[in-house]
Amino acid sequence: MDLTAVIRQLRREGYYVNPDDLSALSPYLTEHIKRFGDYVIDLEEPPQPLDGKLELELKTA
Repeated sequence: MDLTAVIRQLRREGYYVNPDDLSALSPYLTEHIKRFGDYVIDLEEPPQPLDGKLELELKTA
């Protein structure tokens, strides 16, 4: 949800967002994972709903 909001904000500000770059992003922890770590999840406040699919355009050379 947070990544989508930031990507949409970048697009509104006029930045080009390359779909190939987005394919390398992940919201999941891949480093420094604690076996019995502190993973805080706020279940009291649901995330804001997304307003449709994230649309990206491809730049052609």
